[in-house]
Amino acid sequence: MQINCQQNDQQILLFTVFRKHFFRDQSYYLKLSKKQILMSQECQFVKTKYILDLNPQTQFEWIVRDQQLIGFLFPYQNKMKEFFGDSNNLIELKQRLGKQILFKSLTVHYKLIKYLDSGTFGQISLQSNYISKQLVAIKTLINSNKSAQQQIENEIKILRTLNHPNILSIQEVFLTNLTYSIITEFVEGKNLKKLIQEKSEFQELTILQLLKQLFEGLSYIHKMGIIHRDIKPANIMLSKNGILKIVDFGLSCYMGNQLQETPKCGTPGFCAPEILQNIDNQVIYDYKVDVFSAGCVLYKILTSKGLFDADTSVEVLKKNKNCLFIIKEQGRLFDLVKTMLKQNPLERLSSEQTLLLINLMIEDDTLDVNTWYRHQFNSNQSTSSNICLTPKQSAYCKSLQKTQSTPNYSRSFFSISSKTYR
Repeated sequence: MQINCQQNDQQILLFTVFRKHFFRDQSYYLKLSKKQILMSQECQFVKTKYILDLNPQTQFEWIVRDQQLIGFLFPYQNKMKEFFGDSNNLIELKQRLGKQILFKSLTVHYKLIKYLDSGTFGQISLQSNYISKQLVAIKTLINSNKSAQQQIENEIKILRTLNHPNILSIQEVFLTNLTYSIITEFVEGKNLKKLIQEKSEFQELTILQLLKQLFEGLSYIHKMGIIHRDIKPANIMLSKNGILKIVDFGLSCYMGNQLQETPKCGTPGFCAPEILQNIDNQVIYDYKVDVFSAGCVLYKILTSKGLFDADTSVEVLKKNKNCLFIIKEQGRLFDLVKTMLKQNPLERLSSEQTLLLINLMIEDDTLDVNTWYRHQFNSNQSTSSNICLTPKQSAYCKSLQKTQSTPNYSRSFFSISSKTYR
């Protein structure tokens, strides 16, 4: 059972465990705080015998028997001490530690059901937790060298900071000598790439509702200071109950690190041109690269075609780098695409502005995207006085002025390079 003791504000969990001895078992109070696990023989922790600092490199091993969690191994004076406790308390402790530290011995916790995907990065499998019977997706990444290790650890660090209904949630991470296994929620559904292949046409409202979820997720990660850098249909999951999840943060980075961590990255055909044009890593691109990628995704949903389709991958990359595309189709969804695909990031909508626009389009099916865009970016210019707004658009004018200078602005922009990408 858990113990109620007067503790400081750092306390997260408190319960009793015991160590087995030949003559008499020894009981301890275990306290989990934000940064440590502490164990003491008295409730007030005046004298603490066992202390384990918690950080992303801390490794912890559990004792599982007959598919039940019964204890854990605790490092002490270069030895591993066995502690045992109530299974429910240990399960809660494991859940609390899942986003903080590394666990060992994956196979005693999870049963392989089937492989879902594989590639150069490793494998994704569907597995079942022996204790809870919960289905999870496990992404196993090969720790082949120092560079790969840094990229994996960066992905784990980013996932651990995120908590949003439209972002794939991480639960635990297991480490072996050669692999990291990232345990996440299992989304029962399909990715957008497969859905586009299977379905020839989507209703406008359905598309807008999907986009709303996508940009709620993107706005959240951008507010958290993170750039995804690989938004594409394959990295957007849709569950059977219609919940959209952004997945695969393997190329993500924190704002400010984009020129140090794989500066040129993304998927040809969905990549923002300022990433591909970034010669010698001299220009800092920003969050708006994800908006451009989302615009490519929207065009793919609408037409089943890639914005930069060509006969060869080299041509796709060249067209993508130089932002060479033509949108002949008409309609306000295609107008929305164009606002997201502005080559100059200063003229491109931010994720927050795009989300605002999408919400307005859902609420008002007469809203003119081009009029809204001109007002958003040019309301201080004299031409804005000649813009005709619908009554519903006028009601939002004051709120639009607050976000008139783009919050996710691009710090600099450069002209198109005439050289072929090599």
